[in-house]
Amino acid sequence: MRHPDEVPVLSDGDVVLRAHRLDDADAIVEQCTDPVSVRWTTVPLGYTHDMAVDWVKETIPAGWADGSEYTFAIEATHPGGVRRFGGSLSLRDRGDRRAEVAFGAHHAVRGRGVMTTAVSLLLDWGFDTLDLETMIWLANVGNEASRRVAAKSGFTFGGTPHRWLPHRGEYVDAWVATLHRDDPRPGRQSVQGTGR
Repeated sequence: MRHPDEVPVLSDGDVVLRAHRLDDADAIVEQCTDPVSVRWTTVPLGYTHDMAVDWVKETIPAGWADGSEYTFAIEATHPGGVRRFGGSLSLRDRGDRRAEVAFGAHHAVRGRGVMTTAVSLLLDWGFDTLDLETMIWLANVGNEASRRVAAKSGFTFGGTPHRWLPHRGEYVDAWVATLHRDDPRPGRQSVQGTGR
């Protein structure tokens, strides 16, 4: 699929998943330099505006083009009433109709259910449009906010692989959970959108 032309727009109330745009770059830098994002994700340290532009112009479109990673921008209303970039989430191809779900929120929209809604939309799209069979979620042990989103999205937790995730030059223990297309999901959303 071509980015941004063939990236669908998925929505549920205030939460919209869409293609990333160059005007998201400042908010991407805000997210990627936020201490919580730095603590729990592998975002490069010292993240700059140029890095954000390269990610939007090169890395994300390459993932859509070869099907290796479908990355959406989240748009939601920030405090003060302004609608803008609120994070990113991806489906990373793991072969045999399996994908890994990965996500990160801008600090302004955390704790408001935005990411749970966004993940639900992504899961619907992955199962219904990409015909995925099973999805996996992984996070560093201790990332309680990410774990809450996975739990609310219907994932089943299954152990703690020892020193599994690479993180800033070392390997850390991981939480892991899976979701099959036939598993029950609380509050399953219907996908509304344009494009494929």
